[in-house]
Amino acid sequence: MLAILIDGGNSYFIRYPAGNWLVDSPKFVTPLLRRLEAFGGVAHIFLTHRDDVADAERYAEHFAARRIIHRDELWSQPGAEVVLDGAGPWELAPGFVAIATPGHTRGHCVLHYQDRFLFTGDHLDWDRDEQRLAASEDYCWYSWPGQAESMARLASHRFEWVLPGHGQRVKLPAQEMHEQIERLARSMQEG
Repeated sequence: MLAILIDGGNSYFIRYPAGNWLVDSPKFVTPLLRRLEAFGGVAHIFLTHRDDVADAERYAEHFAARRIIHRDELWSQPGAEVVLDGAGPWELAPGFVAIATPGHTRGHCVLHYQDRFLFTGDHLDWDRDEQRLAASEDYCWYSWPGQAESMARLASHRFEWVLPGHGQRVKLPAQEMHEQIERLARSMQEG
């Protein structure tokens, strides 16, 4: 897996035998384009929400890739090839599950990969000062109570990595990650 940091946001590249994945979209720049081509291109572009789409349309056109986004975020990518509708979850391919996490935005989704990785967009990140998982009410544009409920639902999924759209990624043992998610959901719900 390759993490891409451009203009303060994180995008991620997953090499996958049935077609490579890009999670959220970086800017369309030639050096990055050439590197993605060298890795075999991109077949799928998973977009967590509306403000991390950057140049997804250009990547989709260049690689003939399928963009995946929730219907409530579709206005940001009106030509998306795969539109998630409802509350999910959705199995997109073996090992790839999209989970609706409304809160930051109405149609925000995370991508759960191989029960190890959680690509969280702007739903969840790592607070390196406090050494804990965190979410920001200041950057919640849709519903903080909804984001708290979404956070609680993530506790039913196993993962070791949190890979956010902004900020630091973190790897913890699955049980510790589970405890951190439960603690964060409780604190968000208590307010």
